[in-house]
Amino acid sequence: MLRQQLEADLKQAVESLGFPSTDIVLSIPQNTSFGDYTSNIALQLAKLKEGEGKQSPQEIAKKIVARVKSPDKVEARRRRQESSKSYLEKVEVVDPGFLNFFIKPEFLTKDVEEILQQGDNFGQSDLGRGEKVLVEFISANPTGPLTLANGRGGAMGDTLANVLEKNGYAVTRQYYVNDTGNQVRMLGESVLAVLGKMPAKQEHYQGEYIKELAEKFKGEINSQDGSWQDKQVLELGHKLANFLLETEIKPAVLKLGIEFDEYFSEHSLYGQNLVEKTLGDLKEKGLVYEEEGAVLFKSSQFGDEKDRVLMTSEERRGRSESTYFLADVAHHRSDFSKSYSQRINFLGADHHGYAGRIKAAMEAFGLSDRVCMVFFQFVRLFKEGKEVRMSKRAGNFVTLDELLTAVGKDVTRFFFLMYDPNTHIDFNLDLAKEQSNKNPVFYVQYAYARMSNILANSNLKTLASSSTGRSGQILKLNYQTLSSKEELNLIRHLGEFPELVQEVGKTYQVQKLTTYSMMLADFFHKFYEKNRVLGAESKELEEARLGLVQASRLVLGKTLKLMGVSAPQKM
Repeated sequence: MLRQQLEADLKQAVESLGFPSTDIVLSIPQNTSFGDYTSNIALQLAKLKEGEGKQSPQEIAKKIVARVKSPDKVEARRRRQESSKSYLEKVEVVDPGFLNFFIKPEFLTKDVEEILQQGDNFGQSDLGRGEKVLVEFISANPTGPLTLANGRGGAMGDTLANVLEKNGYAVTRQYYVNDTGNQVRMLGESVLAVLGKMPAKQEHYQGEYIKELAEKFKGEINSQDGSWQDKQVLELGHKLANFLLETEIKPAVLKLGIEFDEYFSEHSLYGQNLVEKTLGDLKEKGLVYEEEGAVLFKSSQFGDEKDRVLMTSEERRGRSESTYFLADVAHHRSDFSKSYSQRINFLGADHHGYAGRIKAAMEAFGLSDRVCMVFFQFVRLFKEGKEVRMSKRAGNFVTLDELLTAVGKDVTRFFFLMYDPNTHIDFNLDLAKEQSNKNPVFYVQYAYARMSNILANSNLKTLASSSTGRSGQILKLNYQTLSSKEELNLIRHLGEFPELVQEVGKTYQVQKLTTYSMMLADFFHKFYEKNRVLGAESKELEEARLGLVQASRLVLGKTLKLMGVSAPQKM
């Protein structure tokens, strides 16, 4: 792709001037009078040198331009790039040191042919080189229906997993099931309270689903004689949690378009003695002490704000048991024993305080640089300008399943992905249901359907079948006939896709996929409104525009697939 060639030429020019190797960042200016691509590399390099060797950004920029236009001849011959510089129409240096690159249109349009030649491989990279990565997301307690925030984490985690796979990583999607401990005990108590087997408490779970559980398990519960002891309550809670996992959580997950590779049970950690082993290993390292009957980890030694409890005090709680934190440390260690090079956790904003202790524990075991945490804010649902707070089924929150039933998977995922993770989402239910260009999902999917319709009604049908020779290579169409502003804007944007995939794979900023898809749809709609495709001025131009439509459809389809959003042929 032309962008990648320009990046390589810039990188070679920078290094030939004696600067250290650095990433070249190119962007497309909103105003085309500033060129096809722009870079602030000279501004970055000017910060590296101080004193006598310091140069202004403008001086550095001018030297870079000279090297890009006239590379060292030996180096140019070695890389066979000397003639390739002819793709540059001109390069401008603009205060305070920006480089604006103007590409000859006949070279820019070659990207269309390259996109079609690469086909399904377009945007694929070997960034990960087969490294194993685990992405954990949702992981909600199996004590009730999934929330809207769970859905947001699910859409983000699954989309990132898709992007990482596109970048050559071997990805495992994991849901960690917290099926033991106090939350599970509370679930058992909540159902028993409904059946009058123990006093009701304010903190018990509420909603229709608790009454449904009580009705479902009434016979089994009533068959037990005598009072319910803690062990029995915990066993009941565990059984109820597994039932909710299978009947409430997994169906909602599938409805959101997610297929986990693994549902990892917290309970299994105890069965394999991994929790006990983790505690023993921390003791051996001298990182554990007792205080008032509780066992604490010296997490403050590793930057945490205070030491953390691993085992509760029997005197205070009436029983001594391991904390969720200790089990989670054992869980992380268990995952890393399976050769994962990286572990990425998606967590709600209310877990921010949890990051410090996990990082501390991982540092104690030499694993801190292999754990990354992505935090995201919560979701509010609005209808007719008013917040929707209640759900009959869940009691005090709207469930993910209810939202999916109302607007469907595509809209739900797209809306959840549209915003920076650090931004709260006010989910506009009215907009989500609207079948117009005001709805961003409709706007993007309509662009794909329009592309599909154009190709279906063309003489070529699909360029992939009618313009390939026996070798499978795309036949040479005259893409140089594509010269209008709308055509060139669309081509530039298509060329951004490989860089976008790599960028999201490095930064985890999955919201950039929605932005890209909306811009692509916008560029395409503007192209179609101003440039006749079927019945163009000449057969040569019609075929070239059909090639552009096919390339646009391919790239938009790939973008939608990464987001887990369907690409409709018709609307």
